[in-house]
Amino acid sequence: MTDLWNEALQGLQPRLGQETYDLWLRPLTVAAVEGQTIRLRAPSLFMKEWFENHYMEAVLDEIEARTDSRYVLDLEVDPNANELQSGHTADRSAATADRGAQTNADSRTPSTPSTFATPAPPTAHIEVRKVAPPPVGLSERYRFDSFISGASNELAASAARAAADQPGTRFNPLLIYGGVGLGKTHLLHAVGHSLYESDPTRRITYLSAERFMNEFISAVRYNQFDQFRRKYREDCDVLLIDDIQFIAGRDRTMDEFFHVFNALYEAGKQIMVTSDRTPSDMQSMEDRITSRLNWGLVADIKSPDLETRVAILRQKAENDRIAIADDVCVYLAGQVQSNVRELEGALVRVATFADLKGVPITTGFIREVIGETTKERRRTPVTVEAVQKAVASHFSVRIADLKGPRRHKGISRPRMIAMFLARELTGSSFPEIGLRFGGKDHSTVINACKRITALSDEDPELRSAVNQLREHLSSL
Repeated sequence: MTDLWNEALQGLQPRLGQETYDLWLRPLTVAAVEGQTIRLRAPSLFMKEWFENHYMEAVLDEIEARTDSRYVLDLEVDPNANELQSGHTADRSAATADRGAQTNADSRTPSTPSTFATPAPPTAHIEVRKVAPPPVGLSERYRFDSFISGASNELAASAARAAADQPGTRFNPLLIYGGVGLGKTHLLHAVGHSLYESDPTRRITYLSAERFMNEFISAVRYNQFDQFRRKYREDCDVLLIDDIQFIAGRDRTMDEFFHVFNALYEAGKQIMVTSDRTPSDMQSMEDRITSRLNWGLVADIKSPDLETRVAILRQKAENDRIAIADDVCVYLAGQVQSNVRELEGALVRVATFADLKGVPITTGFIREVIGETTKERRRTPVTVEAVQKAVASHFSVRIADLKGPRRHKGISRPRMIAMFLARELTGSSFPEIGLRFGGKDHSTVINACKRITALSDEDPELRSAVNQLREHLSSL
C-alpha cells in the first residue's frame, strides 16, 4: 500500500506544484493499512489539519482512480515529531544566542576611540545596499524591449513603464488585469528588470500569490513570523506579486498581505500586482484590500488586435529564426485570436512541422496543420470539468473543494453555481452531475439549481458572476 500511496502523491505533484508537494504531502507517512482505511502520520497538528481541509479529497480521488476503490484516510500526529521539532528549536535558539553574543562583542571592540565610531554605520549601510542580489524568479525573456504594445495593452504598458521610471510615486499600487496569456506577467517581470538595472541597490521581491501564501504558512508552522515580516516589510523596496486573486478567501494570508501593503505603501515603496479580474470582481477578497488595490491605477489588457498579433509573430519568428512571409504571418494571426501564448505556440508548431517535412510555411500548410484542429476546438461542447475549472478560477477556490464535503459559504456558493451551470450548459443528468461533484446525491444538485435560480433574482452580484461564467464557457 505504501507504493500506491507514493504513486498517488506522484500523480498529484504536477497539478499541485513542487513547492506544495514538498511542504504538505511528502512529510506524511503511512503507519498502517486496515481494510479500506489508510492510517497516516503527520509531523504536526497544524499539518494534519491543513492536509485534511485542503488536500485530502484530492488524494482520495487520485487513489480511487488508480484502484477503483474508495479508501478512508485517518491521520494522527507523529508522537516523535514534537521532540524532534523541540530539538530544532533549541538549536536555532542557541545559534541565535551565539550570533547575538558575537554581534555584541563586535560592536564593543571598535568603540574605544570614539572619533572613529560615528562614520561606521553609514559605511556599513552603503555596503549592504551595494550587494543587493538580482531579483529571483524574473525571466530574461520578459523585458520592455521584447513587449509588443498595441491598442489592447497600451494603457497597461505605459503605466508599467511609468512605475519603472518613478517607483513609489506614480501609479502606486499598480494592478494589471486580464485573461490568460495576454502579457500581464511579461510586464511584471519587465518592471523588475528595469528597476534593478537603474538602481542595483534596490531589493526587489517577485513571487506568485500562491508562493506568498505558502511562505506565510511555513512561517506559521515554524514560528518564523519575525523573519517573514522582516523580509516583506523591511527588506523590500519593490514588491511584485503575480495572480493576487489567489489569496482571496485565505483569511490569515489576506490579513498579512494587508499589513505588508500598508508598511510598503507608507514607506513609499513600489507595489505592483497582476490579476485575472478587477479588484471589485475578486470574490471573497476583503474590502480593505480591494480598497487599497484601487488606490493607484487599475489597467486592463485585452486580447490583441490583428496588427498586434502580426507584430508579435514577426518578433517571435525573428528571434527563433523562422522563415515566414508577411502574408502568411497575417493569415496565421487571423487563425489564432485568443491570446499571445497560444499564438506563439501555433507558430512554433507550424515551424516544427515544416522543418520536419522540409517544406516552406504557406497558408495551405498552416491550414493543414492547425486549421481543422481550430475548427474542431470551437465545436467542442462544454463539459462538467470545464465548468468546474472556470468556477474554481473565478472564485479562487480549488476544484477539490467543489467536489468535497465542506459547507463553508465561500465553498458552497461556488459549488451550487458550478452545478447550476453544469446542468444548463452540458445537459448532463442530475445524478451524473452529482457523481462528478464527489458523489453527491441527485437531490443535492436539484436543490442547488433551484437555489441559484432564486438567488439570481435577488442578488445582482451573484447574477453578474453567473452571467460572466456563462459567457466565458460559451465562448470556449
